[in-house]
Amino acid sequence: ATRRACGFAFGGALSLGRPERARADLASAGAGGLPLVGRFERLQGANAFVGRWRLRCTDGPAGTLSLLRDGDVELRSEAGELLGTGVAPWTYRQREKGASTVLVRFSVDVSGGEWDVLYFTGAVDAEGGPGRRLEGSLSTGLGRRVGEFVAEPL
Repeated sequence: ATRRACGFAFGGALSLGRPERARADLASAGAGGLPLVGRFERLQGANAFVGRWRLRCTDGPAGTLSLLRDGDVELRSEAGELLGTGVAPWTYRQREKGASTVLVRFSVDVSGGEWDVLYFTGAVDAEGGPGRRLEGSLSTGLGRRVGEFVAEPL
């Protein structure tokens, strides 16, 4: 009889204090007053585009684009083969007050194919979260527009 009473009292105490489900998204984290660091940190400046992207072009190379923190650019095929590297460090223009887009420029030397050096000019929505896209146009060294590109974060 003693054992049953103790178990009943203990079980009842556990059911009263059930915690709510934890949430892991930007809206609930910010609304709860949590500091936005790590993966929840607001993307500002270069943080909006530095990283690895899946690149697709209307007329140009495709693969994994890496925009590195030190300004380097690498383009690799889906198989991991190096297709090209940056001719110069990437540059960007900070978003203007009230706007959420960051303008990015970079170049990739893809010599050995039908293109030589391609120049990419695009924009990314810094407040787009994980679904943001880097979109823009690409041209040759002579300024001839080759097509458009879209890159999505990996």
